[in-house]
Amino acid sequence: MSAFDRLIEQIDAFIRKYYKNEMLKGVLVFVGFLLSSWLLVSALEYFGQFSSTVRFILLISFILGNSYILFNYFMKPLLRLYSFGKRINRYQAARIIGSFFPGISDRLLNTLQLNEAHNPNDRSFELLRASVAQRSNELTAVPFVDAVRFEESRRYLKFVIPVALFFLSIAVFVPALLVEGSSSIVNYEQAQPAPFSFQLSSDLDAVNEGESVEVKATISGREIPDKVYIVSERGRFLMKKTRKNEVVYTFDNMKSSTDFRFESGDVESNAFHINVIGKSSLGKLVAELNYPKYLNRKPEVVSNIADLDIPEGTQINWRIAAKNVKSIAVTWHDSTRLFNSSDVAFSGKYRSSGEMSFALKNSVTSKIDTSTIQLKVIKDAYPSIMVSEETDSVRAGVKAFGGLISDDYGLNSLTFHYVITKKTGKEIKRSMPVQRVSGTSEKFGFAVDFSREDLDVEDKITYYFVVSDNDGVNGSKSTRSQSFVYELPTLEDLNEKRDDVQKEAQADLSEIMKKAEKFQRDVDRLQKSLANKKGDFKTMEQIQQLQQDQQSLQEELENVQEQLSESMEEKNQLSEVDEELLKQQEMIDELMKEVMDDELKKLLEELEKLLENNQQNELKQESEELDQSSEEMKKQLDRTMEMLKRLQVNEKIDDIEKELDQLAEEQKELKEDIQENKLSKEEGIKKQDEIDKKFDELKEDLKELNDLNKDLEKPMELGDFQEQQDAIDQEMQEASEQLQKEKKSKAGENQQKASDGMKQLSDQLNNAQEQANKKQNEEDMGLLRILLENLMALSFDQESNLQAFSEVRDTDPAYRRLGRKQRSIMDDTKVVEDSLMALAKRQPKIATFIDKELHEIKSNFRLMIDEMDEHRRRELSQHQQLVMTSYNNLALLLNESLQSMQQQAQAQSKQPGSGACENPGGSGKKPGDGMSGQDMKEMLKKQLEQMKKGQNPGGKEPGDKPGQNGKPGNQGMPGLGNKEIAKMAAQQTAIRQRLEQIRNEMNKEGQGKGNGLNPLIKELEQQEKDLINKNFSPEMIRRQQDILTRLLESEKALKERGFEEKREAETGKERNYGNLIRFDEYNRQKLGQIELLHNVDPLLSKYYKDKASEYFNRAQ
Repeated sequence: MSAFDRLIEQIDAFIRKYYKNEMLKGVLVFVGFLLSSWLLVSALEYFGQFSSTVRFILLISFILGNSYILFNYFMKPLLRLYSFGKRINRYQAARIIGSFFPGISDRLLNTLQLNEAHNPNDRSFELLRASVAQRSNELTAVPFVDAVRFEESRRYLKFVIPVALFFLSIAVFVPALLVEGSSSIVNYEQAQPAPFSFQLSSDLDAVNEGESVEVKATISGREIPDKVYIVSERGRFLMKKTRKNEVVYTFDNMKSSTDFRFESGDVESNAFHINVIGKSSLGKLVAELNYPKYLNRKPEVVSNIADLDIPEGTQINWRIAAKNVKSIAVTWHDSTRLFNSSDVAFSGKYRSSGEMSFALKNSVTSKIDTSTIQLKVIKDAYPSIMVSEETDSVRAGVKAFGGLISDDYGLNSLTFHYVITKKTGKEIKRSMPVQRVSGTSEKFGFAVDFSREDLDVEDKITYYFVVSDNDGVNGSKSTRSQSFVYELPTLEDLNEKRDDVQKEAQADLSEIMKKAEKFQRDVDRLQKSLANKKGDFKTMEQIQQLQQDQQSLQEELENVQEQLSESMEEKNQLSEVDEELLKQQEMIDELMKEVMDDELKKLLEELEKLLENNQQNELKQESEELDQSSEEMKKQLDRTMEMLKRLQVNEKIDDIEKELDQLAEEQKELKEDIQENKLSKEEGIKKQDEIDKKFDELKEDLKELNDLNKDLEKPMELGDFQEQQDAIDQEMQEASEQLQKEKKSKAGENQQKASDGMKQLSDQLNNAQEQANKKQNEEDMGLLRILLENLMALSFDQESNLQAFSEVRDTDPAYRRLGRKQRSIMDDTKVVEDSLMALAKRQPKIATFIDKELHEIKSNFRLMIDEMDEHRRRELSQHQQLVMTSYNNLALLLNESLQSMQQQAQAQSKQPGSGACENPGGSGKKPGDGMSGQDMKEMLKKQLEQMKKGQNPGGKEPGDKPGQNGKPGNQGMPGLGNKEIAKMAAQQTAIRQRLEQIRNEMNKEGQGKGNGLNPLIKELEQQEKDLINKNFSPEMIRRQQDILTRLLESEKALKERGFEEKREAETGKERNYGNLIRFDEYNRQKLGQIELLHNVDPLLSKYYKDKASEYFNRAQ
């Protein structure tokens, strides 16, 4: 090989080493750039979280940049190393070598140029060849490869090594920056990876059904979220942070397996699974309830039972369908039943509460789970009752009850029970049903009147209600209400209460009398207004005011009469009152009823109508009637007051007598108890002091009796009993002293004397009362005889004057003399009138009749004066006849009363009676009162016979005055005198009044049964007129015969009436004695009021209807 070839070989070796060195530099540059760009791009993405586009740009930039570095700095030298591509030539290599070896730089380049330039054909070829060879030898001695030094590449390491170390540090300490950043750049199309992740920390492979499971998760990543949610089938729930990177959530009562995941913001974890193992459970528990028959409830089916409330005695058919169960054990109280199945059926009847347990054996794990239910057996409760009581303000024995009864299932009965404990200790028990009851709640109203029982003073009645239910399991149960007690007053309390009522009634009557006087003054003013013909609006107001005043007076009188009657009834029921005192109370009642009649009211109404029609003539007449009626009302009230005072005196005497007798008996019993050593010394002294105190109270009653007696218009002569009182006081005082000294024998003597003294005082009071009443009766009989004689004389004088007026002419001077005679008769009548009024006040039974006849007499007298002055003979004769009729009626009444009093006086003289008997007018009946059908027939027959005998012209009856026969005015009946005619007319009136009374009683039922007597009554009225006017004729006798015939025909109706009364009385006797105290009338009224109040307006809303119902429930 030539030297030049060796030179070329050295240059080529240089070139190869050169490119290797370039490759080495390229590797270092590429590694540094790669690591730097990788770290830069990853960091940018890691922190920037760029979008896919930016990440794609970064990826492309990273790839292109590194590719460019790799290609230019490594691939190019590598390719040129192997002669691929454009390499450096030998001249460029020579220059590079020359730059490293400056000494050979030009020679090496010239050598290469010379070798390139010599031409073999050139003459200097060899020379040049030799020169090239020489130079080549010289140059080959220089190691060209040394011009390329690999050590020079180390300068790049100062850049690559820090980058590499920094990269390694990041890779070691923050690998996520490289991994996540690079991954995100490489996978630029994928979603941005989360800045954090979740790792499940709990074991969820086996969770028992029904248990709670805690799910715990750990959070890792470059960020830690504030809130983490867990999402499952149950919903989305916030997890609780226990640490900065740890969260937890508890699933309660797991029923089935489920999947879940974690979620925070847009970051979601993978799904996790909870595996739940089925638990033994009662999938379906059904109870068919068959209630006891008495409840009338349909069977029910109840499912999914937790607790069960059932009535006692209910039959239950159980059906169970369990889940995940191998066997079921049912335990009730102390017994257990085992069922090797998941479907079970059994039954039982339950009468007590308890817990039923179901032991369920799991089909997988054999674990036993227990489930329980509470069976609450509701016992049939006792019925409840609430009762409120009201006592009548006047009649203490009348008790009204209102209440509410209820039961949980149904009511059966409600009864009223009462026990009468007599003063002796004996008990009488009675009961009665109240009403039919049904349902579970019912209101009731009930009233009783204990006064209908046979009660005595100091008795005690305990009463209550009993309600029963319809318990069909244990039998009917009963509940008793609270007990009420009605203690009857003592004799002293009873008398004191009666005194209070009488005093109050007298005070009320006094006030009513004042109002009556004012009423009379108002009537007088009205008369004056009408007399002045002032029928204006003011007069109408006066009439209307009078109507109101009359209504007010009537109502007040009704209240007074009711209080007195009920008070007497109560007293008589507990302590028997003398029959004569009861009659006096009845007379007071009748007097008040007569004052309360509607006559005055009708007069005011008629007066009002006349005033509206401006009928002046009738107005004057009606006003006079009104004045007379109001005056009669005053008289009646005055008589009533006096009668009430006299009744109070007599009643007070009887009360004191009874209390004296009772106190005497107590004194005697005390003496016997002390003698028999039944009482200690202290007890004996105490009881003796009590008797002393009671006698002191009786002495006060005697003083009050004297005051009441003095208040009478004509006091009774009772005498003074002070000496007897002092003697009794002395004996009782000595008895007390002897008891203090324990001298029982001497004390007993004093007590016996005191007891005897009380009885004697009682007898003396009774005798004094009898003598006083007897004396008054004798005085009244004497007055009756005088009045009877005077009335007969006036009647004869009036008859004589009547006949004399018919015989004189108007111009005859005797006419004026007869007028003065008529006025004399009027004056004499006034004297008789005063005596009659005084008698009426003491004998109230005949007072009304006397008032009526005196009113008729005065009215006719007023008309006679004008008729005498005007010479109206016919009207004068009629009014004189009417006056005669009134005289005769009064005479008949007084004659009957006198005969009755005489008969009663004779009967009392033969048989001792009560000291309270005043014999007020004997029977005191008006003509006709109590007259039987037989009496009326006999009376009419006698009248008919007298009429027929009177037709005989020569007939002459005893008592006729001479010269009466054949006189005008008595034509057709010459055989009858004025006395007989007047008596006959009075009898006709009595018969008519009796028939009217019977008719009214028969018409009370509203069926008009008594209207059949109307024709007979009309004929009697016509017969009366003809007798009074002395219109005697054969027609009168025929009419009398017709009246008798009609009366016989009506006898059947009268008998029927009597039969009905008898039948009614007998029916009353057959009533159940135990129900006598029922006060059904009160019940009906009370229930009627309640129903009226309960009729709530249908327009009211339900709220107010319920409120109204509630209010009525508490009240009753």
